[in-house]
Amino acid sequence: MTLLLLSSAAHLLAAETSQSPKQWIGRCEPVNAVVIMNQALSEGRTDAEAFAAVVEARSFDGSKACIDFMREASMNMREGYPKTFKSLWMD
Repeated sequence: MTLLLLSSAAHLLAAETSQSPKQWIGRCEPVNAVVIMNQALSEGRTDAEAFAAVVEARSFDGSKACIDFMREASMNMREGYPKTFKSLWMD
């Protein structure tokens, strides 16, 4: 469910931008993504909005592998960033 949500959010953002995907997709930075998602979720944003913040910060390269790395990072950082862990693993 979460993987589908993240993938859908990435595709939605791609459709909403007038730039080519190469211009809006950044590097895969899973640790930074976890921090950004947790901050957004702590501000009351939805999972999709939190993931959009990760894309906006260019911490996602558009790959399924990056999503897996983000999930792994959230597992390792779950005590300090519980909202992201819950979002990526429990929802």
